[in-house]
Amino acid sequence: MAFDLNKRGIEFQYEHERIPYVVERKYLPDFQLPNGIYIEAKGWFRDEDCRKMRLLQAQYPDKEFRFLFQNLNTKVQSKRYTNQQWAEKYNFAYCEGRVPDAWLKETLDERKKED
Repeated sequence: MAFDLNKRGIEFQYEHERIPYVVERKYLPDFQLPNGIYIEAKGWFRDEDCRKMRLLQAQYPDKEFRFLFQNLNTKVQSKRYTNQQWAEKYNFAYCEGRVPDAWLKETLDERKKED
């Protein structure tokens, strides 16, 4: 196509603009505690799940998404970070193996004060 346009003397730009778009999906949380905290239980953390959770965090700042990792030192699919490093980098609360009692005792009012 570029060859043809050039040959015909037509000016054009090639792949010069990135246009964002949204694909609507539905999120099904693994668990929701009575205090409103959503918990994702992860053994194998795939790149697509990483992207999904970051989008949810950005689009729903009023909701609390946290992670229960089977192993903090397991690498996410891309192998750039461990589960723990990824969670810390993107400001997600996390735990390993078992939901902490402190999470179960938190109230919605306490969480709002932290913000």
